[in-house]
Amino acid sequence: MKISYLIVLMLLISITSCNKKDDQSLIPAELQSQFEVMLDSEMTKYVQKYPSYPGGVALQVLVKGEPYFMASHFDEAVNSGFHFRAASNTKTFTAAAVLLLHQQGKLNIDHLLTDTIPGTDQLYLPNTAAYAIPYKDEIKIVDVLRHRAGIFDVTNDVIPDTVSADVPYKGQYYLEYVMEQRPDYTFTPEELISVAATTSLSYFEPGTDYHYSNTGYSVLARIIERVSGLSYQDFIVQHIVLPMGLTSTAVPVLGNDQQMPEPFFPGYVFAANEVVDVTESNISGNVAEGNIITTPRDLSVFIRKLLRGEGPLSSSTVNSLMMNVIPSNTTTNYAYGCGLTLTNGLGYGHNGAHEGYLSLMTYDPENDISIVVVTNTWNLSNDMASLFEQLGGLLVDVAYKARSIVKEGS
Repeated sequence: MKISYLIVLMLLISITSCNKKDDQSLIPAELQSQFEVMLDSEMTKYVQKYPSYPGGVALQVLVKGEPYFMASHFDEAVNSGFHFRAASNTKTFTAAAVLLLHQQGKLNIDHLLTDTIPGTDQLYLPNTAAYAIPYKDEIKIVDVLRHRAGIFDVTNDVIPDTVSADVPYKGQYYLEYVMEQRPDYTFTPEELISVAATTSLSYFEPGTDYHYSNTGYSVLARIIERVSGLSYQDFIVQHIVLPMGLTSTAVPVLGNDQQMPEPFFPGYVFAANEVVDVTESNISGNVAEGNIITTPRDLSVFIRKLLRGEGPLSSSTVNSLMMNVIPSNTTTNYAYGCGLTLTNGLGYGHNGAHEGYLSLMTYDPENDISIVVVTNTWNLSNDMASLFEQLGGLLVDVAYKARSIVKEGS
């Protein structure tokens, strides 16, 4: 069953957090104990409702840099070094890379996609048919970072039957169409961009609205490569992963690179009392927007260091650009910046959804609290309703309750 990751992302909504109850600071052992009791309680309630649920939930919290890890209902003992697919949390890595190049003066996020790369005679995107997406000469790089460019999302949306282009994948999801024939096929960002160009699909004129777009981040991957002279994978590893000490984070890009590094949380899809192991996955169609594999420990360190200005970006770049979030519309509290969302009561971060894995990372810069929550199962036993409940009623609730424990003990 195809699930729109756009719908999943939009579930990061505001939920009221608890009030402070005393002035007594909790010692680390007390915090750890309270986290464990809370997580076990939440999972006990959840599996009572879904007795055949095959997965568990892991929680990593950094309080002023002090790590706390706990897990509940896994079949084996796990720790903060277990790997999972971070899915759309990858977008924060990609945005950090683009902003690093901006900070270095190697690109300007206010430039149009058709502008020339500073100090060169090269365009940000080639002037070829494969890159001729609608409104290309009106789209700014910052629009793409904020999902305000209107670029059609090739991975999340069906190619309409109504497109005039003579293509064989009308009425289908492009990635599924290709992988049905070649499961280990390697997609490239250029290929996905070319689908949007060939079909002439777009959501709106740039800067006039908000629409989440994985393919927009495929555009950013190509810009990173053309500006830096490195592949997306090499740039992220050399300038983000290694300098930040993320020793358990991988950036797979090949269609046949489908296995998870050891140790890992196995990923499951749970539907109609059937459990399917989906741990192995062709992630090449999600490069720059959802391909990173990481651990609770690494992801919590990443978001904390990044937003404290202790990573590749200066505090000025983080505060003035990355965390400059804009409401998606006038009727919700949902706001998106450059590869970041803002969730009231939790702070800045992102979430991720790739089959078998749901995750949430947040950082509260005011109180120096980083939270990562991961589950290794998609619950589709009640179709989309149960998946929504996982995010809005399990992962987000766990994050808020972990935040409340820290607040009440401070």
